[in-house]
Amino acid sequence: MAPRIPYRWLIAGVLWFGYSIQYLGRVIATVLTPRFAGDIHLSTTDIGTGAFLMMIFYGPAQIVSGFLTDRFGAKRLLLFSIVAWSVMVGWLGMMQSSTEYFYRMALFGLLVGTELVPSARILMRWFNKAGRARAQALLSLAWILTPAWAGILATQLTLHFGDWRPVFFISAVAGIVPLILIKRFVFDRPEDYKHITREELAHSYQDELEAGILNGTDFKNAQQQIMATKTFAFMDLFKSRSYLAVVVVDIVIQIAYWGTLVWIPLYLSDAFGFKLSTMGWWSSLYFISAAIGSFASSWLSDKVFRNNRRVMIIVCFAGLIPFVLLLASLKTAAPGLLALALCGMGFFANMAWGPILAVPAEIFTPEVYGRAMGFVNCCGYVAAAFATKIFSKLVIVNDAGKDYTRGWVFIAACAVVGVVAACFITTHPAPERKASSPC
Repeated sequence: MAPRIPYRWLIAGVLWFGYSIQYLGRVIATVLTPRFAGDIHLSTTDIGTGAFLMMIFYGPAQIVSGFLTDRFGAKRLLLFSIVAWSVMVGWLGMMQSSTEYFYRMALFGLLVGTELVPSARILMRWFNKAGRARAQALLSLAWILTPAWAGILATQLTLHFGDWRPVFFISAVAGIVPLILIKRFVFDRPEDYKHITREELAHSYQDELEAGILNGTDFKNAQQQIMATKTFAFMDLFKSRSYLAVVVVDIVIQIAYWGTLVWIPLYLSDAFGFKLSTMGWWSSLYFISAAIGSFASSWLSDKVFRNNRRVMIIVCFAGLIPFVLLLASLKTAAPGLLALALCGMGFFANMAWGPILAVPAEIFTPEVYGRAMGFVNCCGYVAAAFATKIFSKLVIVNDAGKDYTRGWVFIAACAVVGVVAACFITTHPAPERKASSPC
């Protein structure tokens, strides 16, 4: 008889699917930018400004969502986020001017910046140290794999309809599915699920049981018992050197991710003349490799390095640098070298997601994860917003076309900072175990 799959993995799967659908709007907007930019009269600077506005509002929304998550529960915030996302994506399909585009990007960042922290917070409570990085890696596949298939889908649907607007309307309607699934299957805490097993409760609260905070007989008031022992005011977070290092690392991760998500499609189009029908396939190389790198890194972080998150984060940034510089050095679209650069960038740039998303819960406690991760993400997105503007200013526009070299060198320089910051991250290693559950 096959072993029963723990309910925590069902929740992780639903959260991954929900986040994947929510990421559609962002990916489609990015991939179709070369198509709709002309229709609503967007310049290269306007595109950078739009990305800047989205992230500059998305950042503070992370802090707000973190406090609301810890105070009122993650599930409520997730349901709100999906509804807001559907409205915003539908609005994008009705845009008529650059001014409207700017307003929409700002409001999108403010309202939709409520999806990551509550999703990650739920996983932090349902999973213990031995599986947190892999659970977060599964969630990260939402923003890693979605660009791989959504880019292709967006370009093909646009070609089919002969217009980019219907693609956004279809995406907006798709939000109904994750709304229903999260409402039905997701719970903030293990004890909220009426069919939860004693084994799963023991897994989720293993750290607290081993520390003697919980006695293992009554989990009804687990949160109150934990908070009575482990209390953290917001300013207490900044007393941890590891936490400050996490802030810097997340800034670099966001700069690297958004630098590639925003600029790779435009780079392929402007530098090498790629057509819309083929650009999505080339961009997908980056994201397919990213999925492999993210999950491999998280498995190693959980199983081999036993929650020493620092190792894989350093490998992430150190490995990224040569491939970014390779992409910057290309003068022609040599298929082999271009594929190598995109795959290498994707593989290494995304290795840090699972480990870094797990660190705040392991420095402090999952009970304050919302506010801790909310501030981290706020800093990351605000920095990435300015970095997107910096990248756009580094693109040289002349009679010969556009040269992105200096922009890619900027990304490589940020990765060097990431290597240094990662050296200061310390978490307590998970204990050796003679046997473990199959999941």
